[in-house]
Amino acid sequence: MRIVTLFILLMVPLYAFWFSTDQTKETEIKPPLLNIGFEETMALSYLNTLREKAGMSVYYHNDALKLAAKRHAKYLVANRELGHYETETKEYFSGRTPKKRAYTAGYQVGLITENVSVNAKNYEDSIDALFAAIYHRFGFLDFQSDEIGIGIYQDPKNTSFNAYVYDMGIYELNDLCSQESYAGVDRYVYKVCKDPSLHIEESLFQKALMLRKSLSQKVILYPYHQQTNVPTAFYKEAPDPLPDYDVSGFPVSIQFNDYFYTHVRLRSFELYNQKGESVKGKILTAQNDPNQRFQKGQFAFFPYARLNYGEKYTAVVTYRADGKNGKKSWTFQTRPLQKPYFVINRTPSTIKIKPYTRYQIYFVPENPQDVLADLHFPADVHVKFLDQNTISLELLSNNRDPFTLKGDKPLLNITVTK
Repeated sequence: MRIVTLFILLMVPLYAFWFSTDQTKETEIKPPLLNIGFEETMALSYLNTLREKAGMSVYYHNDALKLAAKRHAKYLVANRELGHYETETKEYFSGRTPKKRAYTAGYQVGLITENVSVNAKNYEDSIDALFAAIYHRFGFLDFQSDEIGIGIYQDPKNTSFNAYVYDMGIYELNDLCSQESYAGVDRYVYKVCKDPSLHIEESLFQKALMLRKSLSQKVILYPYHQQTNVPTAFYKEAPDPLPDYDVSGFPVSIQFNDYFYTHVRLRSFELYNQKGESVKGKILTAQNDPNQRFQKGQFAFFPYARLNYGEKYTAVVTYRADGKNGKKSWTFQTRPLQKPYFVINRTPSTIKIKPYTRYQIYFVPENPQDVLADLHFPADVHVKFLDQNTISLELLSNNRDPFTLKGDKPLLNITVTK
């Protein structure tokens, strides 16, 4: 019996996800070629849908930001890298930082926010993973950014490698940096444009920063109220807000728009499952964020354990804002497992399957470091990682022999029925 080994390599978001197989060099399963134009169009549409439903203004496309993002995506794939920085001596270098790459592409202002995802299955997987990573989520839910360039690149010779790059900017500031330098007597700012000596009247600069904030709601919740198909897990991020956990629950966040609020103090942040039981977790704020990335008015609840598939959750936040007490309560639904499925609470376990039937199998983490790594199984079985604790499995023959799915230890003893 030939045995297949399936490897999963998860690098931290920015975000990365890929797998490959090795059947002693006989077969290698690779993802299909992406339709890049479709992926870029749908990524913008999907991202704007999430922003709108969360109560924010949408992003508009910008050609210069797209060019900068596209160049960085090609650099990342060509050099098998993950991150926001480039090395000048490497292939397809276009600028060390997001700001420098935007300048090279023709953008005039240096206030750039960048999110990067590598080796995602598609645009939805890329964006969902970035929303699971709290610092990158807040990048997408930034109050002042209003235009974006999305660049996607896939290695045509090895389709396992791709990169999704999202560069966000501010239209009003880019427009001010494209005009003549302010020569009046009022206060001005400088060193914010491609030309560092260009002066912008301070009142116009502040107006540009605040315009988009005024078009968003006062409080932004994520997952947003009554959102469905919410992922259940958070793995890792660079930098990592929960460094002691390789796997935990999908974080829940609340942001207060500083166009409307000056002083906000969080009083409580609770999460309840559909039975009304309190979910244990950690609250992150600007005061206790280990990486000091949270801004004033940003708060998140990190469940210690993965959320359950197909379950309704209720978040409740109490706070005091500008001298007034407030409360927010909202619900969301996690994505379900697709039938037929198995939930494995301990390993090794035994299950029965039928040939030519695709099963989803969820291995409930036994501890914060319990994630799947290399899997070994017969060659006539197709296995695909859905995340680091969940797989799909299908027997692609009429073979009735029992077999074992193994990682670094036996995970499942599988018998085959008619």
